[in-house]
Amino acid sequence: MRNALLVAALALALASPGRGQTGLPAAPAPPGPRLVVVVSVDQMRYDYLVRFKPLFTGGFRTLIDRGAIFSNARYRHANCETGPGHSVILSGRNAWQSGIVANSWFDSELLRTVNVVDDPTVLPVGGPGRGASPANFVGFTLGDVLKHTRPGAKVVGVSMKDRAAILMAGPRGDAAYWYEQATGEFISSTYYMKSAPPWLDQINRRRVPDSYGGKSWTRLADDPGLYLKYAGEDNVPTEADTKNTTFPHALPAAGTPALYDSFRRTPFMDELTLDVALQAMNAHGLGEDEVPDVLAVGFSATDVIGHAFGPDSQEMLDQLLRLDRILKRLLDAAEAKAGASRTLMVLTADHSVMPLVESLQKQGLEARRVSPGSLQAAGMKALEARFPGARDIVASYLAPDFYLNLDSIARQGLRRKDVEQTLADALLATGDVAKVYTASSFAGEPPSPSEDPYFDPVRRSYFAPRSPHVIARLKEYMYLTSYPGGTGHGSSYEYDRHVPLVFLGSRIKAGTYELETGPEDIAPTLGLLLGIDYPLQDARRRLTEMIQN
Repeated sequence: MRNALLVAALALALASPGRGQTGLPAAPAPPGPRLVVVVSVDQMRYDYLVRFKPLFTGGFRTLIDRGAIFSNARYRHANCETGPGHSVILSGRNAWQSGIVANSWFDSELLRTVNVVDDPTVLPVGGPGRGASPANFVGFTLGDVLKHTRPGAKVVGVSMKDRAAILMAGPRGDAAYWYEQATGEFISSTYYMKSAPPWLDQINRRRVPDSYGGKSWTRLADDPGLYLKYAGEDNVPTEADTKNTTFPHALPAAGTPALYDSFRRTPFMDELTLDVALQAMNAHGLGEDEVPDVLAVGFSATDVIGHAFGPDSQEMLDQLLRLDRILKRLLDAAEAKAGASRTLMVLTADHSVMPLVESLQKQGLEARRVSPGSLQAAGMKALEARFPGARDIVASYLAPDFYLNLDSIARQGLRRKDVEQTLADALLATGDVAKVYTASSFAGEPPSPSEDPYFDPVRRSYFAPRSPHVIARLKEYMYLTSYPGGTGHGSSYEYDRHVPLVFLGSRIKAGTYELETGPEDIAPTLGLLLGIDYPLQDARRRLTEMIQN
């Protein structure tokens, strides 16, 4: 019994072989998807679909008109960053199972901070860069189970960000490709292949980022009033570096590291990502036979632009208008390859984002920028006062959290509980921190949601071998940053967890669905649609209300 649909079909067949209740022959089951395209728009807020709906004419419009839109999709974890989010989308596993606690963490064995996809056992291919793989991910993904149950299935990930491409492709992915900002090239690693394929070398030889050197990012639409109506004023003092805040945005000269970095902060990055994704789809033969394949594409420019200019900027509006066209090209190409009735698309995001602090303040909310150094200084000062003469109590500070040197604490005859409480008291005294969690917080009976509504998301983000020993949850609308401009994410609050979730396909009933869900529910739902028994894990349900037949 591979899934609930098969159980129901078998029961019907046993009750009345070959006949439905009407006495007519039972209709054959519709053929399943040949190609599943999973799109993650990094840092996309759900409300973008609503706010800018009148302006969309391409991919977003198709998803809105023909797709199943889940308006209450929220991540169930608190670590709303790129790595954790992308690790959930096609696995349904939160960090307490997958080990993906953040974009980076302190390794107590190596005594240094490691990146979420660091793998010293592999080398980059296609150009210089990071040796990266999904080695740090614990568990399996939908793609892994698909490849196990359906020999011949292929799974490929593409994104500007290595952690997005790699974590969506999963441990058994056939390939993952990502952008290396030091050189402006797309690369992969020896985890997937011995050398870069000729088609990737050909794209890199085009030097697409260099073709934008010395040019400017201008508005797509000619009407400035449209941008003013839907996004507000262009000149917002606390956008970006507080200087480059208005259109047009000039790009550095060709052939420079500055260009390859700045290129990520333009919609043109997503255009290049699309080109790589389409070439990968063709090269790997995705959607060409009856065995279903998965193409996971992470469009990351929204995140880099969002960090700089915020979700209410003209830059963000322009980015989404351009991405609307890109998504249309991707959908058209996928349907041309696999057939319109045999293509299934999912749109979501790895996290959302907080508006600019200053915009929130204008709404009368208590929001402010919090210096990472101020929290570190408060904690260290308290430790020095409480344990005079003690050394090496803290192994690492990854704002706003502390990793302790447990061996040093034990050698000096200190009690871990006292150290943790000292840090907790100091952090709470700053007025910027709402709650502090330690390992003991997750032992025993959890508090009720009324006592701490954020406890469960934080607990789902806790993986003891990699998580900090002292975890600070900042107050709502506190943005941890050392920069005077821009905004960010990473909290357990609504503005970081609420993301779009849209399914589009021949068996999907269009409409808006208001029942609560989360990206954790994507993988088991896709399993149902593909006819494989994918376990719920951290998912709560399969989204059957949108499925026809």
